[in-house]
Amino acid sequence: MTRLRRWLRWIFLVVLVLALVGAAAVGGLYYAVSSKLPDVQTLRDVEMQEPMYVYAADGKLMAVFGETRRTPITMKDVPEKLKQAFLATEDARFYEHGGVDYKGIGRAVWLLATTNDKRVPGGSTITQQVARQFFLSSEYSYTRKLAEILLARKIESELSKDEIFELYLNKSFFGNRAYGVAAAAEFYYGKKLGELDLDEMASLAGIPKFPSSGNPISNPERARQRRDNYVLQRMADLKFVSQAEADAAKAVPMHATAHEPPVQVDAPYVAELVRQEMIARFGGDVVNKGYHVTTTIDSPLQTAANLSVRDGLLLYDHRHGWHGVEKQVQLGAGDDAAALAEHLRGM
Repeated sequence: MTRLRRWLRWIFLVVLVLALVGAAAVGGLYYAVSSKLPDVQTLRDVEMQEPMYVYAADGKLMAVFGETRRTPITMKDVPEKLKQAFLATEDARFYEHGGVDYKGIGRAVWLLATTNDKRVPGGSTITQQVARQFFLSSEYSYTRKLAEILLARKIESELSKDEIFELYLNKSFFGNRAYGVAAAAEFYYGKKLGELDLDEMASLAGIPKFPSSGNPISNPERARQRRDNYVLQRMADLKFVSQAEADAAKAVPMHATAHEPPVQVDAPYVAELVRQEMIARFGGDVVNKGYHVTTTIDSPLQTAANLSVRDGLLLYDHRHGWHGVEKQVQLGAGDDAAALAEHLRGM
């Protein structure tokens, strides 16, 4: 009995030491990561990259300059069904958890332990994605994941749920240089958020997972499968829509096409002068700060001037008559496109 007690005492001491060492290691890692976390208050004043718009005096669009497509929105601009499409796709319990979905993390840990996959789905909430988008790299490591979790908790303590959701919808990449859901709706469907149909909302919600390789223009079939098999079905399962509504949206063919801002006044040279002047005054990054520049250009007069120049050039050409053949060449039977290009060189 004495020997058994001695063994039990030793086992207890070993377990206690291991527990203390483990706690110290976890505490040290926590301190090392948490001490380097950024101030999440900066999210209240975050500056989104927006293109620069140039207008004529009457407000008609002359040109758009910038590296990205983005139209920042507030949550009151987002239809309820569109919010639900993203919740169903990314984080159904977003309004219930405190930034970290421990059920999702547990599911991800179980998949890591029971499969050979190094990367598994689940575990990243919308808040964690905001933390990653604004503060962290895309590196896949346990240290970064811990930083992401700690940042998510800090963000939840400083910002409301709608503020976090708004940041996510404005920051996410949707492919084709479109950042934010409003820019994506305008580019893929030529619509404002309030004009979207259910199938279009579901398509947009499915893009951020594969923004370049799975958007409805680059890969419509993959986008359709994600829209139908995941987003719309999840919305039906969560009772956001009825199964009949989901099935009706699934039956709509994919119809996204590229929509560029409609330039209403043809004055590219003036627009370029405006771009150069804005850079000279405010620096090279001015085209990404969302400036709206109104010029003194009169739209009807500009259109008349363009037409007048074209008519004048045509009249001048007619007055001076046909100036004859520029050049004659003999084409061989085996001449290809490169040979033809060589003949045209110098003209």
